[in-house]
Amino acid sequence: MSEFFDLHDDPSLRRVLFLGAVLLIFVPLLQAGSQLYPLQLGNIQWRFQAANTLSAVLLLPFLGLALLLMMSRALESRSMARAVAIVASLFAVGLAGSFVAFILDALQLKTIVSTAMESQFKASAARVAMVTALFVVAYLVVALAGFSTPRTSSRGASRSEAPRRSREPAPEEPDDESPGLIVGR
Repeated sequence: MSEFFDLHDDPSLRRVLFLGAVLLIFVPLLQAGSQLYPLQLGNIQWRFQAANTLSAVLLLPFLGLALLLMMSRALESRSMARAVAIVASLFAVGLAGSFVAFILDALQLKTIVSTAMESQFKASAARVAMVTALFVVAYLVVALAGFSTPRTSSRGASRSEAPRRSREPAPEEPDDESPGLIVGR
């Protein structure tokens, strides 16, 4: 990495990026949750609207997880990458389950939608289905990237014991057999 973006030497930048990533993940979900309260899981129209609302906020949590994954790679933190991968896997599994439930609800709702609202219903259902399917794949990609984080070069040594890579090339040591500079001949 470049010297501009060195997270090892800048703890304040690490804290800001971590806080930003956490906010990207949780704030949109809390906002969507406040719109969906009170829960009405038995109401098919509410479930359709809930899927529509939640599909609109999937990008920001994805970006938050991607930022955390980038930080874990920059810091060479395999445990952080694994945690991101687990959370991304949970998102992917949850979205896959909600995708199946949404398709079943949409097929059932299609029979009771009025003809005046049918085109809006189809457009909304297609958008939610497409966005949800794309984000299932996106979260799976983040999960796979997190699980495939390589081991650090220090082979399990702690960060304080791990040798730092120097950004400057090491000076060449003179060869004992080379003549060197001879002055006064």
